[in-house]
Amino acid sequence: MNPIAQLDPVQLRKKRRTNSTSALKQVVIAGGTHGNERNGVYLAKYFMKNPKLVQRPSFKTVTLLTNPYAAKANTRYVEEDINRCFYLKDLVQPAKSNLERERAHALDKELGPKASMMPKSDFIFDLHNTTAATGVCLMLPPDDKFALEVGAYLADLDPSVRIVLWSNVPDWPMFASMGRSGMTFEVGPASWGCIAPAEFIQSKQLILSGLDYIEAHNQRITQLKRSPSSGQATTYKKIKVFQNMHYVKYPRDDDGELIGMIHPKLQWQDWKELKNGQPLFAMFDGSADRLFDSSKYESGAVYPFFINEAAYYEKDIAFMLARKVSVDVKIPISKSKI
Repeated sequence: MNPIAQLDPVQLRKKRRTNSTSALKQVVIAGGTHGNERNGVYLAKYFMKNPKLVQRPSFKTVTLLTNPYAAKANTRYVEEDINRCFYLKDLVQPAKSNLERERAHALDKELGPKASMMPKSDFIFDLHNTTAATGVCLMLPPDDKFALEVGAYLADLDPSVRIVLWSNVPDWPMFASMGRSGMTFEVGPASWGCIAPAEFIQSKQLILSGLDYIEAHNQRITQLKRSPSSGQATTYKKIKVFQNMHYVKYPRDDDGELIGMIHPKLQWQDWKELKNGQPLFAMFDGSADRLFDSSKYESGAVYPFFINEAAYYEKDIAFMLARKVSVDVKIPISKSKI
């Protein structure tokens, strides 16, 4: 077997997670990972046409469409969801013969590779939108301290921003997992094929602020190298974030057909704590609602998100569940210095 195919993704990431103590050289802003999520498509296109907006003195910013085939067709994907094509085990093997797998391998070669301790891309902002009422939701790996720094800064600027940690698993198939650091930048609600105007404006400002944070981080690293004694002491603070747990399926019959839908009282209630006995699903035949049973979960509040996300019907996901957890985040740069 090819030795590279035996790489441990967890150990590899530990060696790659150097952004907190090093200057970043390349940042990627990508839209169109899902081609019908038009906020991401058109924000990426706007930055591509106005490159000076996203360039900063100390690093290179690359803007692109992750899946140009799907973006052109205004569809989520053509043959396969490209945001499920970036497992390390798949990228180190020859690409399967479909558009998305071949594109994933090309992006890995151009921006990664994920199998390297020295990927070309230090940070990836992957722009998405959702039909669910998530607002701005920054989804990032639980072991990515620098992405958490960036997310915490943006949430400090805009208190409506929520941070969600991906599931704590050995590897993730998402495009944003390819660089040293990264995040899936979700906004909603937005209908497929449409631009949500307020969220577009909000996302644009947050991305530009994120780039400013990275620039200030680089300047600090440079200053510390020139004069080690000039650095301020690093401080930490605790913040609340959501930890993704798992998902809840739709009610179906023995043939796999839907027999119920998201309950009207749950629709648009992303991030609202679920209470015992709260209705989750309304049955088509008018029979008793399916209710939330808190006894199935360990003590502590749980919160639904991506409620009734249109793309998740094919995955049989009615909504995701998360808990609030406290995490320590490094605060190396004061807001006044950005």
